[in-house]
Amino acid sequence: MNCEDFLRQFREALDGKVSEGIIQDNENYYRSYIDSQIRSGKTEEEVLRSLGEPRLLAKTIEESNKFASESTQERRTYADDNVGYDSAQGGRYHSRTEKTKHVKLPGWLIAGIVIVVAVVLLTVAFRVFLFFAPAILIILLVGFVYRCVRDWFREY
Repeated sequence: MNCEDFLRQFREALDGKVSEGIIQDNENYYRSYIDSQIRSGKTEEEVLRSLGEPRLLAKTIEESNKFASESTQERRTYADDNVGYDSAQGGRYHSRTEKTKHVKLPGWLIAGIVIVVAVVLLTVAFRVFLFFAPAILIILLVGFVYRCVRDWFREY
């Protein structure tokens, strides 16, 4: 199979399943890709083998186009003046209440929140340390006395 056969099979597999613009864009992309790989030193056969079956590539593009179309349609549906048609409610129009709001916080506010959280965590850690400090000091003092007494008895 040569480049033209590959692109012909690719086009035939997409024909009628996606728009002509998408077919042309992808055909141009793969033609350019194949040419660039050949210019970089690979043979046409190696490039086409690495791309795989043109019908599989076409199926992937068809599916991704279907997904993109559904996603765009959903966005349009939710963007329409917050009114929907619900056949489950007897075909009545109703107001949509489930809208997602995204709030973008300014960088200075995020930095301020991070600093406040860090200060609170350090304060809590320091207070826990201060709470246990007497016990730690007693344990260290007992250990020091024990070693001194033990070393003193070893000398004699």
